[in-house]
Amino acid sequence: MAISLADTRGIDAVSIRAIASNLGTGAASLYRYVKSFDELTGLMVDRVSAEYDFSTCTGPAIEQLLDIARQGRRIMRHHPWVPLIVLQKQVMTPNALAYLEQGLIALSHTTLGAAEKLHTIAMLNSITATFTLYEINQDEHAGSSVSSEPLELGAYPHLLQVVGQIQHPMDLDSAFERAIVTYLQGMGIK
Repeated sequence: MAISLADTRGIDAVSIRAIASNLGTGAASLYRYVKSFDELTGLMVDRVSAEYDFSTCTGPAIEQLLDIARQGRRIMRHHPWVPLIVLQKQVMTPNALAYLEQGLIALSHTTLGAAEKLHTIAMLNSITATFTLYEINQDEHAGSSVSSEPLELGAYPHLLQVVGQIQHPMDLDSAFERAIVTYLQGMGIK
């Protein structure tokens, strides 16, 4: 109920009261099961995290982690409220722990230390969430125009030059993969 509400109307539409109302009960009844909005969003992220299919994660560490990132991006695009939640708080629920475990499996044969492994997985998730949040924002503002007057007045000549050189939209799939691979290679992962 909460996930479908967030998917269709955004995370701001989700509250204990709204969920209780949709279930035909009072908020006090729901508070017996869910103590707070933070707990509710944690449970929502956990449920969405069950959409990962870790059986596809094979091959070298970089390929396994890239597969996890691709899946994360797909899941976050399907549930556009997830990236912001992921960036704002750490969720430690069963499916979130399965994500962490799979990342550690991928990194098990690398030379990274324990703290570096955990940091790498956290950064992988953060890069994925940030990139997806950017994509979602671009989708929401597609077609809206921004006044070009400040550019034309010459206040920002470099920006005007670059904007004038854009012929085709950027391939976001390639840009996403390049961002992930570049980070992982920078960490020494192959």
